[in-house]
Amino acid sequence: MKRIFMIGYSTDKGGVEAYIKNISSQLEDKYEIILHWPTMNIDGKEWVVPANRHNYIKYQQFWRKFFHENKFDVIYYNTCDIVSIDLLKFAKDADVPVRIIHSHSTGNQVIAGGLLGWLHKWQERNSRKNLHKYATDLLACSKTAGDWMFDGRPYTIIKNGIDISRYVYSSTKHQNVLGTLKNEAGKVVACLGRLDRQKNPFMSLSIFTVLCQRDRDTQCLFIGDGECRVELEAKVRALGLQHRIIFTGGVDNVNEWLSYINCLLMPSFFEGLPFALVEAQAAGIRCLVSDTVSQEANITGLVEYKSLNASVEEWADRLLELASMPRVDVSESLISAGYSIANTAATIERIINQGLKVCK
Repeated sequence: MKRIFMIGYSTDKGGVEAYIKNISSQLEDKYEIILHWPTMNIDGKEWVVPANRHNYIKYQQFWRKFFHENKFDVIYYNTCDIVSIDLLKFAKDADVPVRIIHSHSTGNQVIAGGLLGWLHKWQERNSRKNLHKYATDLLACSKTAGDWMFDGRPYTIIKNGIDISRYVYSSTKHQNVLGTLKNEAGKVVACLGRLDRQKNPFMSLSIFTVLCQRDRDTQCLFIGDGECRVELEAKVRALGLQHRIIFTGGVDNVNEWLSYINCLLMPSFFEGLPFALVEAQAAGIRCLVSDTVSQEANITGLVEYKSLNASVEEWADRLLELASMPRVDVSESLISAGYSIANTAATIERIINQGLKVCK
């Protein structure tokens, strides 16, 4: 059985993790998939990955030994930035024939300025310059994600396929979530994704605050976890809105939550083609997103764009209007557009097989 080393999975429940989980479920019958993890047990041997690259000599020694002792046919590097392509380089040195890099974002993950931001951007520029030496295949979740990461080099767009049938609305799923919350609401507006700076969660909180003022029956949800959660929760408590603005943490049953909510909010600073928007459209709900989100995300007409310069009151008023609209079954549109996980897996398998054939 051919072996894939899959990079990018973590304990977060974000879009990259969703992609890896979905694609692995489709490929695992044909390939042995080894997930990059802090500790890996492969063929009875334990590998403890160095925590960082600060001691580069030891870091390099570990990965060179890892790739030479564990024979892989494919390295599949899922990433939201290009600050380091070391693993592609080490994999090439170990003669791994297919070396894939997959862009899942459209902007630099380090928003802060200063020396750290400058260094991060410098490392990204250097990686772009040398990427063609080490990667055999460049993939991206959208055109904007590919254009941003690959700087004019040709790439293949891979659609964020899902098991569409799991997301179609059902009253049973709705009741399951209601049983968890024990607090029925007239309208439910949610942010779905990591609570980090890229997602602009403090603007979401400002919008949620206005929603609570505008409509006493509206419930607001942060579905996900991340570095901003503690600060956000403190602000909600200070506002006295902890019963109206609810933090669920990361959840494994996103499909059920999407049968409960009425509208999705996403005022992100930048995105590739978010899984949350594909999933929300599969559930038939409308989405209000920033105009910095890829236009390709509007697969079915259920995604509406708004400027980040618009007032939070404008955002809140439009959300209330969208949340009042009925769901729409757009399953066939998503399938026709190629967003089923079976379609995505077939494309990935074709790329892998072509690469292995060339290397024979």
